[in-house]
Amino acid sequence: MKDVIKSSSNNLIKYIKSLRIKKFRDKYGEFMIEGEKLLAEALNYKASVSMVLLSRNYWEKGRHETLSGMLSESHIPLYYTEDNIFKEVCETDTPQGVLAVVRKLEFDLSAVMARDELCVVLLHEARDPGNVGTIIRAADACGLDAVLISKDSVDLYNGKTIRATMGSLFHIPVFQDMDTEETISMLRDGKVITVGSDPRSSISCIELPHYKRTAILVGNESQGLNGKIQALLDVNVKIPMPGRAESLNVGMAAAILMYEISVRKEKQ
Repeated sequence: MKDVIKSSSNNLIKYIKSLRIKKFRDKYGEFMIEGEKLLAEALNYKASVSMVLLSRNYWEKGRHETLSGMLSESHIPLYYTEDNIFKEVCETDTPQGVLAVVRKLEFDLSAVMARDELCVVLLHEARDPGNVGTIIRAADACGLDAVLISKDSVDLYNGKTIRATMGSLFHIPVFQDMDTEETISMLRDGKVITVGSDPRSSISCIELPHYKRTAILVGNESQGLNGKIQALLDVNVKIPMPGRAESLNVGMAAAILMYEISVRKEKQ
C-alpha cells in the first residue's frame, strides 16, 4: 500500500512548489525538473537527485517499476501524490507525472580553463529562457567545453531554461552570474581568442581561422553586444545571410557560430 500525499499543505509539496521561485532555489541550493527524459539524464550523468515525486496516473499505468528499482538502488526517496496535487506543483500545463528535486550543479572553472584546447560561449545579459536553454543544448551538440552566463541574465534553473536544454544541462559545465568584463579579461589572460557576434562587422564568421582556445560572445535579444564590450574583444564577426531575413535571434546566431568553430576544430 502506497503512502499517497493528498494535501497541498503537505510540507514536501510546499517545499517543491517554493523551488519555482529563484530566491528559494538560491536559498536551498536545489531546483526542480519535470519529465522522464530530464530525470533519466540527471541519473545517467550522476547529478545529485534529492527525491522523486510521481502522480497517481503515472504509477497506476504500471510505468514506474523500473524507475522505482533504480531509485531504490541509489537510495533516492520516492513519493506519490494525487494527480490534482501533482499538477499544482508542476510548471508545465500537461505534466508527464514525474518530477524530481536536484541539487544545483557544481563545476570547476579553473579546471575548464586549464585545458590545452578550449572553446566556450559567453552569454551577455541573455534574458530569454528559451534562448539560453537552446544555446546550452547547441553548445553540448557542438562539443564546447563550457557555457558562461553573465549577471543580469535569466536564471539557469528557471524551469523554461531547463526544459529548453533537453537534458544538456547535465552534460556540459555551465557557470552563471559572471561579470562580463572581468570574464573577458580572464579569458584574454588565459590566451583565449574572444570572438563577438556583430551583424555590422565586415568580417564573416566563415573567414575565421582555427584558434586553439576560443570564446564566443553573444549579447541579449534586443541589443546584442554593446560597443564597450565589442571593443574589448579580439575580433567581431557577422553571420552572412544570403536570404531575405534581416536578423537571427541570439539562440540561432550562437548555434551557427559554435558550429563554425567546432568544424574548424575537427578539421585540424
